[in-house]
Amino acid sequence: MFRGLAMLYMIVGHMITWWPVPEEKLILMVSYISVLSTLGAVGFTFISGISTMISYRNRLIKIDKIENYSMSQVKYEYLFRAVFIVILGLIYNIFVAIMFMDISQIWTWFILLTLGICLLMSWPLLKMSKKFRLFFGALIWIVNQILLVLLTPFEGQFNLYGVLYHILYNTIDQNIILSFFTLFLIGTVIGDIIYDFSLIYNDLEKRKAVKKKLLRPSLLIGTILIIIGFYFLLPLLFTEEMLSVKSNIWWLMYSLGIEVILISVFITIDVYELFKLEKSYRFLYYFSYYSLTVFLIQNINYFFFYQSLNLYNIWIFILITVIIYGLFLRFSYSKWGPKLSLKIQIGRLASEATKRIMNKSRDI
Repeated sequence: MFRGLAMLYMIVGHMITWWPVPEEKLILMVSYISVLSTLGAVGFTFISGISTMISYRNRLIKIDKIENYSMSQVKYEYLFRAVFIVILGLIYNIFVAIMFMDISQIWTWFILLTLGICLLMSWPLLKMSKKFRLFFGALIWIVNQILLVLLTPFEGQFNLYGVLYHILYNTIDQNIILSFFTLFLIGTVIGDIIYDFSLIYNDLEKRKAVKKKLLRPSLLIGTILIIIGFYFLLPLLFTEEMLSVKSNIWWLMYSLGIEVILISVFITIDVYELFKLEKSYRFLYYFSYYSLTVFLIQNINYFFFYQSLNLYNIWIFILITVIIYGLFLRFSYSKWGPKLSLKIQIGRLASEATKRIMNKSRDI
C-alpha cells in the first residue's frame, strides 16, 4: 500500500507537470506539492529502506539454513543490485539529457539514481546498530544544510566547488542524495523493528510489541517532527518556493514524521487485523509490484496532452490514465507475472552475476 501510494503520487505529479497549459501549470504544481508531496519520492525512498533491511535480514538467516550460501554471496547480491539500479538510473538520465539537449542532466538526482546510490552508501551501515543509523542520518541532514549554504554560490562554475555542487545538488528540486539518504537510512531502522516483530509467533505478544515498540514511539516522534516541520514550513506552503522544497530541512522533518506515522499505522492495522485489506489494496499492490517498470513506462504520458489541459479537465484525464494503468498492471500480473517486473528481474540478474563470481572463486 505504502509503495503503491508513493508510485501513484509520482505518476500523477508528472502529469501535473507536463499536461497543464503554461498559465495554469504553476498553481497546479504548487498546490499538489503543498498538499501531497510527502507521499512521493520521500515515501518511495523511505519504504525502500524498510524493504532493503527486511531483505538483508532474510538473507542473513539463509546463511545458516542453505549450504554454500555465505556472507560474501549476500554482499555481492546486494551490491550488484545497487549497481544495476545506478546504471539504470544513468541510462534514464541520458535519455532525459538527449531529449532536452542538456548534457548536465546526465547527472541528475531523479529517483532511480538516488535509490541506487542510497543502496550503495547504506551497505557498510546495515551491520551498525539502530541508534547509530539514526544518529548518522541526523548528522547527514545537518551536514547537508551546511554544504548547501557553502556550495550554492558556486552553482554552474567550473571549479572544485562548482563540480561538488553539481554532484550533490543537481538539480535542487529533485531527490538530492544527502537529503534522501537519511530517509532511506531511517527506513532501514524501521525495517529492523518490523523484522523483529516477524520473529514473534504468538499473536498476543506480537501485538503488545508492535504497540509498545513501534506505534507509541512513532506517534510521539512523528507528531513532534510534524509540528516542528509544519511550523517553519507554513510560510512556504502554496508559494513557488515549494517547487524546490526537497532541500528544505523543515519539509524533510515534516515528511519523515508523516512517513513514520503512516507505516506504523499500516503495520498496526495488519497485526491487529482491524480490516481485511487483501482485496482493498490490490490496486495499489500492482503499482508496488511493478514500481520500477511503471516509473519508466509512465514517461510516455509526457507526449499525450502536453500543455493542453486546463485546471479542471486535467483531473478527468488523470483519473482515466490511472485506471488504465491499474487495469494494464492487473492484466500483466495475471498474464506475465514477474516477467514484467523490472525490480524482480534486477534481483534475478544480481543473483546470477553473484553465482558466476562465486563459482569462479571456488574454481580458483
